Amino acid sequence: MAFAFPGFLFALFAISIPVIIHLFRFRKFRTVYFPNIAFLRQLSEASDKESRIKHLLVLLIRIMAIALLVMAFARPYIPAGDDEMGPGVNTVGVYIDNSFSMNALSEQGRLLDEARSRALEIAAMYGPADNFLLLTNDFEGRHQRLVSREEFINMIYEVTLSARVRTIKEVMIRKQELLSLEPQINQRAYYISDFQKSTSGLDQLDFEPRPPAYLIHLQARQRDNVFVDSLWLESPVILGGQPVIMNVRIRNDGSQLLENQAIRLFVEGQQRTVASYRIEPWGEKIIELTWPAGSQSYQQGHVEISDYPVTFDDRLYFSYAVTSEIPVLGLEGSGRNPYLFALFGRDALFNYTSMPAFNIDYSAFPLQRLIVLDAFDRIPGGLIAGLQSFVKDGGSLVVFPGKQSDIASYNDLFRGLGVDAYARLDTTGMRVSSLNELHPLFEGVFEHIPDNIDLPVASKYYAISRPLGSMGEDLLQFLNGLPFFASYPSDAGQVFVSAVPLDNSFSNFQRHSLFVPIMANIALHSGYIQPVYHTVGTGQPLVLPLRESPSDRIYSLRKDEFDVIPGQRHSGRRMQFFFHDQIEEDGHYNLFFGEEKIAALSFNYDRRESWLEAHTTDALEELLANRGLSSVQVVDAGEKPLDRVIMELGMGKQLWRLFLMLALVFLLIEVFILRFWK
Repeated sequence: MAFAFPGFLFALFAISIPVIIHLFRFRKFRTVYFPNIAFLRQLSEASDKESRIKHLLVLLIRIMAIALLVMAFARPYIPAGDDEMGPGVNTVGVYIDNSFSMNALSEQGRLLDEARSRALEIAAMYGPADNFLLLTNDFEGRHQRLVSREEFINMIYEVTLSARVRTIKEVMIRKQELLSLEPQINQRAYYISDFQKSTSGLDQLDFEPRPPAYLIHLQARQRDNVFVDSLWLESPVILGGQPVIMNVRIRNDGSQLLENQAIRLFVEGQQRTVASYRIEPWGEKIIELTWPAGSQSYQQGHVEISDYPVTFDDRLYFSYAVTSEIPVLGLEGSGRNPYLFALFGRDALFNYTSMPAFNIDYSAFPLQRLIVLDAFDRIPGGLIAGLQSFVKDGGSLVVFPGKQSDIASYNDLFRGLGVDAYARLDTTGMRVSSLNELHPLFEGVFEHIPDNIDLPVASKYYAISRPLGSMGEDLLQFLNGLPFFASYPSDAGQVFVSAVPLDNSFSNFQRHSLFVPIMANIALHSGYIQPVYHTVGTGQPLVLPLRESPSDRIYSLRKDEFDVIPGQRHSGRRMQFFFHDQIEEDGHYNLFFGEEKIAALSFNYDRRESWLEAHTTDALEELLANRGLSSVQVVDAGEKPLDRVIMELGMGKQLWRLFLMLALVFLLIEVFILRFWK
């Protein structure tokens, strides 16, 4: 036990006052005449013994009452541990969760308003000479420094809701960085939040935070929410005049069954369709919406539902580009391939060009989305470098070997792309035994795959080795487990490798019914596919071909009066754009190159905030105990005044109330003794 004000202990000398009084016993005696002294002496002796016991007991009680009263004024407490606050200037860090979930209602009003009130209570517990640090999800520059208590209070009133989402671990790391240069004594960190399960990240906390952390837990009154979770297009390529098919996922994070709910679709500011849905408690619903694609190159729209009181996630924005044709380049090692020409050359969807092996124009590679390398007996070094650069910049490459391929030159190409090598030419016939229906290229191709599906057969093939750690994924696989047709991620692009040439002497793949959907879907998924929307506050980039321009033309992102230059990074012949620190509101934006519109973008708020279920106080304590975090304590702000809780946390368990109550008990005992002990 320790004392906050040990100087008051000198008042224990006041114990001498009742001692002096009882020693001298300032009392006058009166003479009483009685005829029989024998009876009087016996009575006197008996009364004197009882009187001594009574006076000694009263003396002891008074001593205890005075001692307890003095100790109560000295503010005794049980120290909280090695981190107890000492004399000197205090450094106090406070984090206020200002995410959208803090707009929910509690018994005291909005959670954000309650959080501001709690922060003000913390400020009131410290002196004007102490230093304060305020952090929110925005990580604003003005919050990256220590301020006075007066400035800290003014900053609290300015905290508003934000679209940013931060985990407690991220905030603790930032706070440690900011306070690391300050004296390590007398530091405290408070985290005021509702501690959502989806965003708190406490289950990822794997270190003891410094300074010691106190989690001030706020609890909302209602946690039900219905929101538009996500959406996606059935086809990665939208063709002009063709129908657009979109799937929208709606989630019900609540206990009520919802029926006859409406979802509305708007494209270019006009309502296109309305659909109704029914969704179970804690369930989800996927709704398919269809409308004709317009002729504009870039189109933007949104879907919306109605829900209250959480409304930030009732609308989801999207954008897409309307494509007229897909550029495909065929590199022909032994003349025009009739199968490739029949597939790509006669379909208006594809802009197919071919180049013979002796006349390859490498400057045309950046303009393509897909290159098919067909029937080269040997791949020249210059072509190897050109193809590797093409894939690195995000292009897709399909490799069909030649009938008499130089395996070493092919493996030189594969080595730079991170692709499995050709091992040998195997002349043993082998049939394909399995089809990977889960591969993205087969999505939507089959309604049902029979058990006895007809698959290609090879009379001879180039065996593709599959070492441990390979990134390859088989679309078609031989009976012996080797790949027949496999895909590989490579830098920003994709590589597809076939074990057989497109030649009847090797296999029937080029005449098989699977050849067309596989090659067509490779072309549709080739190149960089722009996401239909981005999320506010993340580092999701936009990738576009690099444009050469005069010095007076720059890239800019615009929306109404909003006009900024996005973050940019060159990657080969492409440009990456980053918007994570510049976008604060959801909605539609446009990317301009000078005054030329080159992309339409849509941004939405992070849907992790839509899951309103939060940790309870008991669950937080159990979680911290399981992770062995002794320097993190949970404060339930609803149990007792926060100033009292903070005092106990900062200086240990306060005992002055107990000592004061004991002093009153002893005084009450004295009254009873003097009153009723005759």
